[in-house]
Amino acid sequence: MKITPQFLIVSFFNLLILSVPLYFRFENEELFEFNKMILVYALTICISFLWIVRMIFEKKVILKRTPLDYPVAFFVFSQLVSTIFSIHPYTSLFGYYSRFNGGFLSTIAYVVLFYAFVSNVKKKDIGGFFLSAFVSGLIVSIYGILEHFGHSISCLFVPGNRSFGVDCWVQDVQSRVYATFGQPNWLAAYVITLLPISLVAATQKNLSIARRVLFICTLLALFLVLLYTRSRSGIVGLAGGAITFLTGTVILFGKNRNSFWKKIHLPTAVGVIVAVFAIALINGTGLTPSIFDILRNQRDTQPAVIEQNTEIAVDRLEGGGTDSGEIRKIVWTGALKVWQRYPIIGSGVETFAYSYYQDRIREHNDVSEWDFLYNKAHNELLNIMANTGTIGILTYLSVYFVLTLITIRIFFSPKYTQTEKLIVLALFSGQVALFISNFFGFSTVGVNVLMYIFFAITCVVYANEVDEKMSANTKGKKLTIVDGSQYFGITLVAVIALFLLFKTYNYWAADKAYAEGKNYFSAGQYEYGIQKQLEAIARSPKEALFYDTLGDNYAKLAAHFATINEATAAAQIANETVAASNKTLELNDRHLNFYKTRARIMVTLSQLDERFIDEAKLTLLEAMKLAPTDPKLVYTLAVIEHTDGNTQTAMELYQQALELKPNYERALWKVSEIYESQEKYAEALQPLEYILKNITPGNEELIKKIESLKKNLDNQK
Repeated sequence: MKITPQFLIVSFFNLLILSVPLYFRFENEELFEFNKMILVYALTICISFLWIVRMIFEKKVILKRTPLDYPVAFFVFSQLVSTIFSIHPYTSLFGYYSRFNGGFLSTIAYVVLFYAFVSNVKKKDIGGFFLSAFVSGLIVSIYGILEHFGHSISCLFVPGNRSFGVDCWVQDVQSRVYATFGQPNWLAAYVITLLPISLVAATQKNLSIARRVLFICTLLALFLVLLYTRSRSGIVGLAGGAITFLTGTVILFGKNRNSFWKKIHLPTAVGVIVAVFAIALINGTGLTPSIFDILRNQRDTQPAVIEQNTEIAVDRLEGGGTDSGEIRKIVWTGALKVWQRYPIIGSGVETFAYSYYQDRIREHNDVSEWDFLYNKAHNELLNIMANTGTIGILTYLSVYFVLTLITIRIFFSPKYTQTEKLIVLALFSGQVALFISNFFGFSTVGVNVLMYIFFAITCVVYANEVDEKMSANTKGKKLTIVDGSQYFGITLVAVIALFLLFKTYNYWAADKAYAEGKNYFSAGQYEYGIQKQLEAIARSPKEALFYDTLGDNYAKLAAHFATINEATAAAQIANETVAASNKTLELNDRHLNFYKTRARIMVTLSQLDERFIDEAKLTLLEAMKLAPTDPKLVYTLAVIEHTDGNTQTAMELYQQALELKPNYERALWKVSEIYESQEKYAEALQPLEYILKNITPGNEELIKKIESLKKNLDNQK
């Protein structure tokens, strides 16, 4: 076997497909998406380096044209323009911290991988990529299936907590598994993208026994773990992909059924179909009940049992109370309002967490997750519209439109074999499934890698036979360096690649130091915690989140020194606190959470100097401009005014908070307190009776308080 740059490129692509779904680390603040994104960046740099080295060896530009060139170029251009004119360009460039995928750099990485693939991979290599994807998919599925039965492989690697249970996770991973993806819907999206092509692979004739067993096991494991995610968006997406695949298969083999039987291994096909239906019937699908639920309901028709079963099928947006469908409607409304405010190029790539709160509708305060931070629109199309405007969404859809045309052309062209047509149909069906799933969510690193690789495979299959002949003509040529310019070129590219790999590692190490700093501080080891957070800032000095957390920790430390009468140390740390908080807003004055942190910091520092309370008020007023419908900001300002003795102002603010959120329990209590202090017992009773009736029925403390107020009212009369 001859080791050439092209061989190494193919090997690295196999590594990419195999490793990205599996890769995560416990050392970082965000275990899953961040580490997958870093791995994609590192492998993209390596593949790009080898691609350029191949060009230097062969002394020619190796960049194949594809039918997707124009739509991809227009899409990248829309992302670039949106990044340049973003309300926060740094976020648009690197992606929202904790999500990372979707920033302009990640888009560039995916596009580079696409062109590196189509320019260096041959049709004969495609089977290897499917094998890598299936092996990875099987491992992920086994991982998730074990979680469902109470055994998480992840827990074996948690420092200080090595067990083979699920106790290392805060989330109920048994109820909704997520394996190596960190969230059930993300795992489901990955699975449904792979399922159609795994079906084609498993049912092909002329497979070795080992491969057939592998493909069948992969297919069934993927389907089973999909059910264990209990992802409704995943099931709906799979249904759309299945309809697409079935329709295409009927069209492809409708006129020539004999060719269908020649391609399909009938016993496997029948066995797989029976197994899939059996698995769905035994486990239920999230949209349909299991056979045990059906039998149970037939035996017991009590409303409580029916209610329990329907509750199981409810999918939560982030694991909360209100049904995800209701929440999505509200968030989608806000996303449309953002698009209306920034109709051409959007608010900026990945800036939804900043722009949404300006247009967040009041009804959002009525759901159980009213105070959650929403950094995605939970609809890929609306997310792109809000972030990159009309230009962004049109160019994004143009990629899928042209891909559909390519698929149709391959499908009806006589120059492609039926196997090639079936593969392209399966890839397209997987992308249809993913597209539907993303309508109720958003893309992640794992599925984006698959999506762009599937794009590339479709283009490789579509490529003219001339490309194959040209590749064959260069097969026997020796790849040697014949002059000094080639040495220089390879050296220069190697230096650049090493520099980029170092920057990528540094970005990863900054996050690792940040996570360690938070852990040290939480454990009471303040000195080590501050050191690690300063290290994170030194490695990534433009990341506002690091300064935000550092300032918050400094404030707690200053208050601690003040309580032990270390006034000098407390004052010094207070100065550092203010400097860190100022730097936070200097780097990012669009993030609502940073204003909330600053307000909390100033309230904490007011224990040292009362003048800081005025800064807290100003900070909250600025935050209210960014989020005019956030009742928590108004309530917090009311509490500060109330504490300062400004009762009338506080009452007005509490009432304002209640206009935004009528069932705001804390605000209702505060209103009652003010009325009670003014001996207006009748008015003090009203908010508490509302709480008892509508929010916390049966609350004993509340009942006692109401009885006490009623006695005071009777005595007053």
